[in-house]
Amino acid sequence: MSPEIIKGFVILACIFIPLERIFALHNQKVFRRGWKTDATYFFTGHFIGRSGAITVAVTLSLMTDLFNPELQSKIASQPIWLQFAEAIVISDLAYYIAHRLLHEIPWLWQFHAVHHSIEHMDWLAAVRVHPCEQLFTQICKMMPLYWLGFTKETFAVYALYSAAIAFLIHANITIKFGPLKWFVATPEFHHWHHSKSPKIHNKNFAVQLPLLDLLFGTMYLPAQKMPDRYGISDAVPAGYVGQIFYPFLRIMQNAKSQFQTKY
Repeated sequence: MSPEIIKGFVILACIFIPLERIFALHNQKVFRRGWKTDATYFFTGHFIGRSGAITVAVTLSLMTDLFNPELQSKIASQPIWLQFAEAIVISDLAYYIAHRLLHEIPWLWQFHAVHHSIEHMDWLAAVRVHPCEQLFTQICKMMPLYWLGFTKETFAVYALYSAAIAFLIHANITIKFGPLKWFVATPEFHHWHHSKSPKIHNKNFAVQLPLLDLLFGTMYLPAQKMPDRYGISDAVPAGYVGQIFYPFLRIMQNAKSQFQTKY
C-alpha cells in the first residue's frame, strides 16, 4: 500500500473529524456503522481512479482523428484560472448526465445503489462507490477535458478541487455557505440527494455546480431544513465484498425474472 494513500487518509481524517465534531449536523459516532467498508473503498478507489485516467488517455491516443489541434492550442494557451473554471462547468455537466443515467437506467442503478446505501453521512461516505460506477463516471468526466486539450496543470488543480468537494458535500457538518451554495456544491445541497425519500434522491445530481440542477429543473434546496434519514430500501449488503458482487447478482436476478415472466 502506497504511503501517499495512508498519508492522504490521515490528513483528511485530521481535517474532517474535528469539523464534524464541532459543526455536527447529526449526532453520530466517528466510527459509525460501515466505516470499515468505506475505508476499504478509500484505499481501493485510489487505484481504480488511476485506472480510469489511464483508460481515457489510452482511448484518446487511439482516436487522434477526432482531435482539433487548433482548438486544443487555444484552450491550453488560456490562463490556468480560466481553464479551471471551464473544466468545472464542462466536467460537471458531463457528470450530471452520467449521474442521471445511473438513476434512470435500471441496470446502472444497481451499481449506484451501493453509494446510496449509505445511512450515515460523513466525509468517508464519499468513497463508497462501486468500482464499475467509478470507472464510468471518471471516464465521462475526464474524457471531454482530455479531448479539448486542457493542460496538465489544470488537471492537477481540478483533481484536487474535485476530491475536496466530494469529501465536503458528504460531510456531517451544518456550516452554511450563503450565496456560494449556488456556485459550489455543499452538504446542504448534496445531503438531500441521499435522503431516504425516493422522490428526493432523484434531485441535486450535480456534484460541483448546483446551478446545473437549477437549470435542468432538478434542484431541491428547502430553506432551514436538512434530511434526517439517509439510504434506500434496496437490501444492499453491508460488507465490501458483498457490495462488489451485489449489482451483478441483482442484474442476473432481474434478467432471470424477466425471462421467466416472458416464457
